[in-house]
Amino acid sequence: MKTLLPLATVIILFLSLYLVFGYADYEKTMLEVQKIFYFHVSSAFTSFLAFAVTCVCSIIYLVKRNFKADLIAANSAELGLVFATIVLTTGPIWAKSSWNTWWNWEPRLTSTLILWLTYAGYFILRNSASSAQKKRFSAVFGIVAFLNVPIVYYSVKLWQSSSLHPPTTTRSNLAESMRSAWLISWFALTLIYIVLLKMRTDLGIILHRLNNMQADR
Repeated sequence: MKTLLPLATVIILFLSLYLVFGYADYEKTMLEVQKIFYFHVSSAFTSFLAFAVTCVCSIIYLVKRNFKADLIAANSAELGLVFATIVLTTGPIWAKSSWNTWWNWEPRLTSTLILWLTYAGYFILRNSASSAQKKRFSAVFGIVAFLNVPIVYYSVKLWQSSSLHPPTTTRSNLAESMRSAWLISWFALTLIYIVLLKMRTDLGIILHRLNNMQADR
């Protein structure tokens, strides 16, 4: 059972790659560059999920002082930052083809950069505080930082006049083959997030137990 989820993740990942590059229709204007969409948008949604988990587990930690909740919150924030980095890396490539510029300070790009910097600050705070303080401070920060997620999501609607991004909900605007490829790609990245989160959490628990055993000697 321990290998079932990673195996399923690998299968779904290869399936998504086939659908993106071998099945989905080409967009008439951007052609091959449009393929970035499947990983750009999926990474964004996966990062939102990761930051939501950080927020929920941070609340649980503040209420129950549960070690595992704090561990999951930190690991999830770390993975969310990785996926947000993918978003900020693939975004300029798409922007160069679509807008003829690598970066434009439009609302979605700017708010995503602020989100990335916020969670980078989460780890700066977590590593700078003392052992007794870092869990409590980072938990509060993890809750507050999540307020940036809905701002990123709704930024296109909030600042319509200055936004170059298409609406976040794009399923109705996609051909059937493109929609299927995107959903499977999103599912694949979500599975990757879950598998990595479990691995990181299990490792953290083992290290915590080893530290306790050494302290008891």
